[in-house]
Amino acid sequence: MKQSVATISISLQGNQLAREIKQHFPEADCFTLDKWKAEGFRPIEGKLSQFCQQLFQNYDSLIFIMATGIVVRSIAPWIQDKTSDPAVLVLDDAGKHAISLLSGHLGGANELTNQLANLIGAHPVITTASDVNQLPSVDLLAQQAGLVISSMEDAKVVTACLVNRQAVELCDPDNWLGAVELPPFEGEPAARIIVSNKTTIPADLPTVQLIPRNIYLGIGCKKDSSPEELWAFIEQQLEQLQLDKRSVAAICSIELKSSEPAILEVAKKLNCDTKFYEAEALQTVEHLFEGSDFVKQITGVRSVSSPAAYLAGGQEGEFLLQKARQTGMTLSVFETKQYQCKEK
Repeated sequence: MKQSVATISISLQGNQLAREIKQHFPEADCFTLDKWKAEGFRPIEGKLSQFCQQLFQNYDSLIFIMATGIVVRSIAPWIQDKTSDPAVLVLDDAGKHAISLLSGHLGGANELTNQLANLIGAHPVITTASDVNQLPSVDLLAQQAGLVISSMEDAKVVTACLVNRQAVELCDPDNWLGAVELPPFEGEPAARIIVSNKTTIPADLPTVQLIPRNIYLGIGCKKDSSPEELWAFIEQQLEQLQLDKRSVAAICSIELKSSEPAILEVAKKLNCDTKFYEAEALQTVEHLFEGSDFVKQITGVRSVSSPAAYLAGGQEGEFLLQKARQTGMTLSVFETKQYQCKEK
């Protein structure tokens, strides 16, 4: 459930409902018109439509207590896309109806609407086709399993097939989606959902790829290595392995490199975590890997990249690349399996 919530009300009755909501969400910020300001409320600054820009930037979930038309006109300029927009709910100020207006799936508006309606005794209004027809949606399947959607447009096409009762093929060899079963609609598959971290997938049907983040990159490099050279090295190796860059869960190295600009910049490009290990931790597994006395003199361990990737991956899985070298840099690529990654 969303952590950062704001209520926005423009009437005294709406303010009373906002107070009730805050009892259930104590961390929520409550906003109202300056003329209705009271203890526990902050003022709506300027016009509501302009103030919505701040709300979109600062909150995960917005609960408007007013007419839906006012909300639609006020938020319209600030809507970007379903992967970044906050959940937007609308309640009438009598608290009779709770409407999921925006970001029903990825933003969590549908879930919050049902929860809020149950708490205050309102009727939840959910209009997403997959929900009202009790069908799975690609974006929710991916979110619940911690997978990256390759293309939201592809996801929309495949979900539309499900909503229109067309058969969709599921290819999930490592069982990332668990016990999920797609509806057994009749006819040949009209589309496909494939769970894979590879860059090469079948293209004979409209397909959405869900990418597990189960790749750990172990890095060893000399001080002040070039970020551009490290990035090119990683790109080259991932391309040879046919791995999607979005499958990288973390870049891993020794604690000595925790401030290395090249490593930090590459992690930022990959939008992934960093994991750094003390020499003592790497020493517990270094005997499993090829090493060098020269590296030990500098770092205290005979090998950095392979042990770091191995530890980050939970020591369960396999090396797709145990070690590649290039001018003062080493790279190891470790892949975990579904059940191991979910336990982290």
